[in-house]
Amino acid sequence: MAEAAKKNNSGFNTPAVVMSTLAVLLFVYALSLFLQGGFNKAYDLEYQAKVLNTEGRATAEALAKQQAILDAGYRWVDKAGGRVGLPIEDAKALVVNRVR
Repeated sequence: MAEAAKKNNSGFNTPAVVMSTLAVLLFVYALSLFLQGGFNKAYDLEYQAKVLNTEGRATAEALAKQQAILDAGYRWVDKAGGRVGLPIEDAKALVVNRVR
């Protein structure tokens, strides 16, 4: 009987291999979740900086310059073509007066 037990004992510890494999898989899964969380945090910060907070100094200056042109009142856009630029409120008033 001792010889039969020796033949079945291959030296391969199946439960230890299975548990070690599960532990490694669990560690890899936890590591991937950790790395994915870090990536998502960095992505959100980049998205906020590029998309949500586009109001930089250069943009504010360009908008202020354009708004000053619009608020200046009447101006020629194309004098040869007879096109004039004017504030929207004045344009609305002219259209309303024409209809009446």
